[in-house]
Amino acid sequence: MPTSALFHFIVDKADRTITVERSFHAPLDRVWAAWTEAELLCQWWAPKPYACVITALDLRPGGRWSYRMEGPEGDRHHCFFDYEKVEPKTCFSGRDGFCDEQGRINMDMPRMLWESRFAPHGSGTWVKVRIEFDTPEDLERIVTMGFREGFTTGLDQLEGLLTSGRS
Repeated sequence: MPTSALFHFIVDKADRTITVERSFHAPLDRVWAAWTEAELLCQWWAPKPYACVITALDLRPGGRWSYRMEGPEGDRHHCFFDYEKVEPKTCFSGRDGFCDEQGRINMDMPRMLWESRFAPHGSGTWVKVRIEFDTPEDLERIVTMGFREGFTTGLDQLEGLLTSGRS
């Protein structure tokens, strides 16, 4: 598997943001599909040994992506992403968070505003994700929970999926 040409993970506590930039060795169509089609997204979103189970994915402004991460010990973490903006093969944005099995927001956990941008980059695709938090404490909590390690692992899994020809 080729290594990604570019990868940046920037935590800006003063701005309450995390910015992740990554290039992938695959065309824009395949990268966009891997981020927006349930059958592909569930193959890389959860860092191993967790599995991602998608229960709904309605990719449109006002739509919701509902999923859970299942751990090897049987633990389940229910999450959602409410799409606010979708520009095919260019960007999507929305708010995500943790919830219960019925989709009710867990107000004890941080919520995040995501903007994911996609663009051709050489013979591959560049993805830039900007995540904004309501408070510095919310940012710190997500970082402490291992977001950097988990998201980086997921992106590595995505690279593997894209270069394996299964996407």
